[in-house]
Amino acid sequence: MFKKPYLPAALWLAVITILSTSPGVPMPKFNLFSTDKLGHAAAYALLTWLLFKGFNAAKNRTTTWKEAIVIFCLAAGYGALMEFVQGTFFPYRFFEVDDMLANGFGAAVVTLYLVMRDER
Repeated sequence: MFKKPYLPAALWLAVITILSTSPGVPMPKFNLFSTDKLGHAAAYALLTWLLFKGFNAAKNRTTTWKEAIVIFCLAAGYGALMEFVQGTFFPYRFFEVDDMLANGFGAAVVTLYLVMRDER
């Protein structure tokens, strides 16, 4: 049964899926902080935050660090899955390790921030 607190996260997951499987939009190339990588990090940071928000609302409490690791793994794992799907099933998309790392980085930043904030 789907719980209402997870609705924002589920909707954002649908947006990520649609964007990940749509034809690529050419982006300008920068070396370190390209707009593409920042976009990936931001998308998965938002997904992670929405998952935390949904979990906290559903359980009516903050997450433990073990639960935070599970939430991080779900978000980062979905980012890795979407890179695999792009490279395997969509001829106009590519599997990029850098994108997968950016996805995980966005999820990690939010996870670390929320865990550290809640430990105070």
